[in-house]
Amino acid sequence: MKNEDKRQRLIDAAYKVFVRKGFTNASIKDIAKEADITPGLVHYYFKNKEALLFAVQNQVQQQYHKNYEQRDSLSPMETLQEIKSRAEKDADWYRWRYEIYSLGLKNPEIQQEVAVILKEGRESLSKPLQSIVSGSEDTNAMASILLACFDGLALQKIVDDEFDIDGAYHLLLKLLEIYLKE
Repeated sequence: MKNEDKRQRLIDAAYKVFVRKGFTNASIKDIAKEADITPGLVHYYFKNKEALLFAVQNQVQQQYHKNYEQRDSLSPMETLQEIKSRAEKDADWYRWRYEIYSLGLKNPEIQQEVAVILKEGRESLSKPLQSIVSGSEDTNAMASILLACFDGLALQKIVDDEFDIDGAYHLLLKLLEIYLKE
């Protein structure tokens, strides 16, 4: 197996273990076992668990942007539906977000990474909003509010099977329509 393949296997395994056990409870041994690689080899590719955390985050972000590059062609309603569906289709992606958010609250180095994640999220929402929201300040503020709504609604759906995410998104869309009529 090539070095790059082993490194990628470790990143994929770390993502699964971090999502399942959390960063703090995950061990290098757990990750190595998931990747079917010896624990000593993990340290050949990554200085420590934090380096592996950042490699996972980099890959998660790259994959996210790759998957959603075509989102610009979606209508606002289609965009909301697509974002809403992530909580059900890819709950692990949100679990990962919440894990890294939690770590960022406790660790200044990780906090910087979380700030970048949130900034990129706001920017990706600002671009499609520019054509429907007047003023760059309003566009940036709306992107911030929507990002908080998306993360918060997904969290509620993941932890509460009875949560009515459809109703919440329906009302969110109504609120956006009211705002845009002003």
